[in-house]
Amino acid sequence: MSSLSTLYRYADYLPAPVPENFPSPVRTREKINPLYTGQYFPEFLLEESRIINSAALLGHVDQGASLHHITAQPLVIAFYSWHWNGYGDRLIEQLQESHAAIEAAGARLLVVSSEDKKHFTAVNPGALSFDVVHDAQHRIARKAGIYRESDPIWGRVSGVNADVPVPAVYLVTPSLEISYAFVDLYLQESFSPETLVAAIDKKLAISA
Repeated sequence: MSSLSTLYRYADYLPAPVPENFPSPVRTREKINPLYTGQYFPEFLLEESRIINSAALLGHVDQGASLHHITAQPLVIAFYSWHWNGYGDRLIEQLQESHAAIEAAGARLLVVSSEDKKHFTAVNPGALSFDVVHDAQHRIARKAGIYRESDPIWGRVSGVNADVPVPAVYLVTPSLEISYAFVDLYLQESFSPETLVAAIDKKLAISA
């Protein structure tokens, strides 16, 4: 799909603000500071009202659950936005295709979407095998250090005309330690599901 047709695909779902509508990024303002391997992922609450798709993790969440208590297995946390255009499409496809391998390796998968259920499902109408939650006001992305109003992605990446986080995928242990991190500040890197699965295998082998 060409970049032009990809942009048109999303045009009917949510009016995307153009960069002129946002404050100009200032070099002296605080930059995003993503979490990386060896750090700890901050706790957050998974609210029932924010669940977009429930599967193995969130199928029994009634009043909300904390990240720390949803699984005793390693957890893959993958951030997503359809404002990344074709990049976001590829990421969802990769996660869907590799989900069985992720679970077979001993981990669970949680996708954190910048868009709410209405707009997520409009762009991704097919059935998904993993859990998806809406990150309202980018609260979780802020905790992960991949979103700040003062350092917007549209200030560095051409074609992204919305105030959303940068792409990131984390592997988090039950104690919330990050044992794998993929962060793409400029949407120029290629996420590798194989590398992620290998990291899960390695972590479980060390823990055994």
